[in-house]
Amino acid sequence: MAVTALCTGVSFGKNVSAYVVAVPSADEDIFAEELKKVKALMLDSLQNAMQGPANNASQYQIGTKGSLLRARLALASCKSFQCSADYAIVAAAACELVHNASLVHDDVLDGDKQRRGQPTVWKKHGKGVALCAGDLLLCTAFAVTSGLKDSQKSCYLTQHLAAMTCRVIVGQSVEIAPRELNSWPRFRAYINAAQAKTAPLIQLPLLTGAIAANASQPILASIKRLAEAVGLAYQIIDDLDDLTDITGPLTDINHKVKSLHPFHAWHHHRNRLNDSPELRFLSATRHAQALLQRARQQLQHLEQQLPTSIIPTLGPLLLQLERRAQAHRYYGRVNWE
Repeated sequence: MAVTALCTGVSFGKNVSAYVVAVPSADEDIFAEELKKVKALMLDSLQNAMQGPANNASQYQIGTKGSLLRARLALASCKSFQCSADYAIVAAAACELVHNASLVHDDVLDGDKQRRGQPTVWKKHGKGVALCAGDLLLCTAFAVTSGLKDSQKSCYLTQHLAAMTCRVIVGQSVEIAPRELNSWPRFRAYINAAQAKTAPLIQLPLLTGAIAANASQPILASIKRLAEAVGLAYQIIDDLDDLTDITGPLTDINHKVKSLHPFHAWHHHRNRLNDSPELRFLSATRHAQALLQRARQQLQHLEQQLPTSIIPTLGPLLLQLERRAQAHRYYGRVNWE
């Protein structure tokens, strides 16, 4: 994972990524060996499945260079709750497989042609094979958790994997479901859908250590509140990324937003219909920053209940999101003031 920091003394381009520079995260070396084992387990599990186009496409997806954030979160959770090394590797691999399945399907739905600097699975292998590859990645995640020697931990992990995956699927379906012309979701519906798309795949890896250690309900509740705050903040910031390749007058951005789905953050962070782009960016980034502040409070509360600190992993993640939000806020001021 890379932590981003605001640049100084540079000329800004059209994309918000020009506002940030990458700084290595504190946990990059801590989990280096474990992450190699996680990736090896994912690939080995796919190779053990029936060979064919879907398998080739799935291995292609795993072979692209992602941040392995969900694996890192799972490893950090397992370390904090003092789980066995074998359990931690399995939990991390399962979380990453589900995450990659969601990426493959998202790219098909959104029509994205690039992912991690390479052609997306559907662009390289076709949409039909990509859908099958996403399904295979998802099934492989359950195959991995079922292979745990401890049957009780295997059962608990599989149950949570299923529950969180169901939430993601339903959340995505809410966003893409047909709607009546000029029918807009209410703000609460937007919040629920945005959280459902992102929070479960943050909550799941953070839960892996907790469920193995039979953690108390207050701890599980803290993890859920933390994941919901981080998930919604991430979704808001990610939505703003859709707009930061735009500079120029209001008419330019108005043309762009016509293609945005009804659950996009742009539509739900306004006081009036004719709010300027800068005001909407300001409202959205303030909302994201408030959520991240809430997440920090939840993290501090959770930290007091853990045998081993989880801040070395979660701290950089929150810092990354905070600085991305701040970069968007600055971008809005520069381009539309």
